[in-house]
Amino acid sequence: MQRVWAGISAALLAAVVLSGCGPAPAALPEGVTVSVFQSRFDRGLHQIEIKVSNDTHAAITVTSAALDSTRFAEPAVWDRPQRVPSGAARDLRVQLGEPACGTEPARDEVQLEFVLDDGSSGSARLPLADVTPIDSVNDEDCLGVEVSAIATLTAGDTVQWIPGAHEPAVLDITATPTGADGTVTIVESKATVLLGLVDEAGNAVYEHAEQIVVDAGSGPGVVQLRLVPARCDPHAVAEDKRGTFFPLEVQTSTGRSGQLYVPVSDAVRASLYDFFGDYCGLP
Repeated sequence: MQRVWAGISAALLAAVVLSGCGPAPAALPEGVTVSVFQSRFDRGLHQIEIKVSNDTHAAITVTSAALDSTRFAEPAVWDRPQRVPSGAARDLRVQLGEPACGTEPARDEVQLEFVLDDGSSGSARLPLADVTPIDSVNDEDCLGVEVSAIATLTAGDTVQWIPGAHEPAVLDITATPTGADGTVTIVESKATVLLGLVDEAGNAVYEHAEQIVVDAGSGPGVVQLRLVPARCDPHAVAEDKRGTFFPLEVQTSTGRSGQLYVPVSDAVRASLYDFFGDYCGLP
């Protein structure tokens, strides 16, 4: 009788163990790859896009995708199911978090959760082969962090121009010291795709030397932009995405340097669009 109970117990134990074993996780099919890119529209919104390409013979559904990078404080997550047909690709736009500007070695991966056409599901962690867009975002982010600790860059709340005068519009960008240690040098201002620059003599220039140095002991520094349309294309304003983000080449006392973009308010943007149409004689 003891042997019978022992046999039954062993069978029950086996059944319990087997019942706890679900189907094995699916492997990501060979031919499904990921990459990242950033459009001009994404840049202004601090977003990046994860491209999932499916070069297999069956569809795959991405249930979530996360850009996991040491260059950001937390992963950037896409969490809405997206079916990717065979031979197609889908772009998943994610919102980037706060930058991480330490000395930790860079690691950039995409964590993919997916379901195959047969209903099986799985996950995969895929390193990114080309991280150029992430490098660019992180360089600008960390420069911005360092600059903002020393000075605040703000565009004026009005833009000066005279309707019908066919003269440049004037917009001020002010660098206001925060009182923190260090210096910020505004090396030069630059034109945008929508609005060009002219110098004091009225000559068109792509960039204008500034050499404005701001620190805790200085007053605010002012960059005065003299603006004209870069081209009088009637579709330019309708298609504009970055034309009112004004680039400044800056350098800090630690040696970090690069380009920062100063945005304008909605009211100033609307006024610049009106100026563009007035200067170009557009209806």
